[in-house]
Amino acid sequence: MVQIRFGSAADAPAIARVRHESWRAAYAGIIPAETIERVTGRYDDGQEQASFAARPWRLTLVAEQIPPVPPAAGPAGSVAQDAGGAVAAAGTQPAKVVGYASYGPERTLPGVARTAGSGPESGPDRRAELYALYVAPGWWSTGTGRALMGRVLGETRREGYPQITVWVLEQNARARRFYERAGFRPQDRSHVLPELDGVTEVCYGQDLTPP
Repeated sequence: MVQIRFGSAADAPAIARVRHESWRAAYAGIIPAETIERVTGRYDDGQEQASFAARPWRLTLVAEQIPPVPPAAGPAGSVAQDAGGAVAAAGTQPAKVVGYASYGPERTLPGVARTAGSGPESGPDRRAELYALYVAPGWWSTGTGRALMGRVLGETRREGYPQITVWVLEQNARARRFYERAGFRPQDRSHVLPELDGVTEVCYGQDLTPP
């Protein structure tokens, strides 16, 4: 069983683990292995946790595996609840983060270099941006990514954004199919990422019309 909840600084080490594992699997053959290791190993746990406070406009959702509750869950079927709100039966393993997504206001305007927080905060051009969505490779094709995406779209609609964008590596065919199935369409915007050895990102977007 997987549940989606809002993440916190306490989830930072698990998020870093998911990012490292998913980058190695998803970007093999697209980004050199040494670049993947350098970028995903850039922060220690303390720095990862500090990024939550440094970027309050960036909201994070996590997907966590909830272990099944055995028939005999201790005296009177007692359960324990951890600090993140995950419930597990006494004697079972705690919930495990297997994916995450982060989103917030769009970080760019057309033709302007990407800068965190630079997008319009109100008005007809106000857009949301999905900054990242990663699932541990062992959880690919399980519906975990779709569940995260559904929650992101629901939250951004609820917050009143009329549109949402996402940037994806041009050569990442698997991810592009995923976003297209989720309703995103190419936006004819792209840029090169020198820090990732010159790979190209392309922009996708969709209107957040009420369901």
